[in-house]
Amino acid sequence: MSSLTRILVAVLCVSPCLGAAQSLTVNEAFLPGKYVPMSGHDRLQEWWKEDGGSLTIHVEAVSIAATAFTFDTPPEWGRNAGGFARMLGNGYGRAAIQNTTYDGMAAALRTDTRYFACGCKGFFPRVGHALEMTFVTYNRNGNKTLDLAQLSGAYGASMIGTLWYPPHYSPLVQGVQAGHIDVGVLGGLHVMQEFSPEIRRMFHMKAQESGH
Repeated sequence: MSSLTRILVAVLCVSPCLGAAQSLTVNEAFLPGKYVPMSGHDRLQEWWKEDGGSLTIHVEAVSIAATAFTFDTPPEWGRNAGGFARMLGNGYGRAAIQNTTYDGMAAALRTDTRYFACGCKGFFPRVGHALEMTFVTYNRNGNKTLDLAQLSGAYGASMIGTLWYPPHYSPLVQGVQAGHIDVGVLGGLHVMQEFSPEIRRMFHMKAQESGH
């Protein structure tokens, strides 16, 4: 891949992500004594926000498409405008399945789908917290537990996504491999959520400077 292509893909990934970070919802640091489990209304709002009520699904879809374009997957679609359009459609389909599976399973398991900011300070502790929340969440008692719903959504959507790939793609091989990538995308999204207050301030300062 040429250096120009790599730069274009990086811009494609980063630009919408920085913009979307301004609209991401982040809850205050988790406090066990003040924790209130999600209600049915809360879950409905989260589902709507993830599947169209915010920029979240667009960030996920573009990230999936940009990754596929970078690695030319599947090569049968081609690394061109038409191929990217199919990859983007694949990204939206997988994101919608992933979010719906995640929210549905979380409701059944009574686990929390909200992102709680880290109560710590410092870049690396906060990044560590964001990545940890890709694999764990809180149950209705406010205790940390493995986030089976989120992981099932990521891997399930990737495996189902192989159904519209060329015939030689297997849900148990390429589907699982794509699931690994989707979990990485989730980790990146959580990092954006963790630092979204700083990103908002940065954009606000730039907007003020441009107004002078």
